[in-house]
Amino acid sequence: MGSFALSEMLLRSPGAVKEDANVEKVTFQSGSLQLAGSLHRPVNAQRPVPGLMVCHGFGGNSGGDGYRILAQDLAEAGYVVLRFDFRGCGASGGEPGRVIFEEEVEDLKVAVAFLAAQPGVDAGRIAAIGASMGGTVAICGAAADTRIRACVASGAVADGERFCRWQHRDDAAWERFLARLEEARQYRKATGRSRIMNRFEIVFIPEHMRQGLPPGSCMEFPAETAISMLGFKAEKVVGQIAPRPLLLLHPEGDLVVPKAESIHLAANAGAPCELHILAGNNHFAFSEPEVLQIIRRWLARYLPVAAGKRERYS
Repeated sequence: MGSFALSEMLLRSPGAVKEDANVEKVTFQSGSLQLAGSLHRPVNAQRPVPGLMVCHGFGGNSGGDGYRILAQDLAEAGYVVLRFDFRGCGASGGEPGRVIFEEEVEDLKVAVAFLAAQPGVDAGRIAAIGASMGGTVAICGAAADTRIRACVASGAVADGERFCRWQHRDDAAWERFLARLEEARQYRKATGRSRIMNRFEIVFIPEHMRQGLPPGSCMEFPAETAISMLGFKAEKVVGQIAPRPLLLLHPEGDLVVPKAESIHLAANAGAPCELHILAGNNHFAFSEPEVLQIIRRWLARYLPVAAGKRERYS
């Protein structure tokens, strides 16, 4: 079991953010698909610095204010930061809304290579930072790819099936959900086509919180997306990240993903692992000032910008 620290703090909502001048629009290939992103560079960097990848949440995109705030804040702290759209999302190629989480892990691996090849990036010091299911993808990517030297996940899902069961808390609703997916499997087998599901059939978000979704988020998905989510189990692989460091963040009363998911991740992680339970219930608290402060301090400890201060793990 990984050791973890608990902390509580008040959260505030970020305001609108203006794009900095040091941001470059970029594209790179993942198989036959072109992925789109934005590269944030620190000003006046004198030597290669660590690179950070920002992974957006389920069916979202990297253009939301929260991801832009995070990327710019970390660039100002001296890091090169890549925020990008997974296939089928945002400005990236692929079938719109076709979110298969194992494929997103492959996109993340390609992003590692792209970021490592950028001028001014220390290729030996790259970290993945993800929110919600993007945090789950970051964990699975870090478990599979040792080029990712550190990982941060906020509001992540440890076990997709358990999470979906929590979302469909009524037994009858759960049975209807499973029946819907089985019918979709049979339909695809018979016709080669996909049944389409609404976003909130797969991951329900209370109506008053939906403004936290990035503009342009996917609202429809093939049923294969939900099937993929059921089989995505980060808690089974999170232990493979150690001895590389892992930071987990989760709001106490998260209304979208229960905090128990991050607790399960921490229980299955190796050291060093930190779990911070945050006050409030805002699932979209990734770029809150207190959260940014936690991430900056943690990165300064495990992936510092300063030359000569390298991580102390293998």
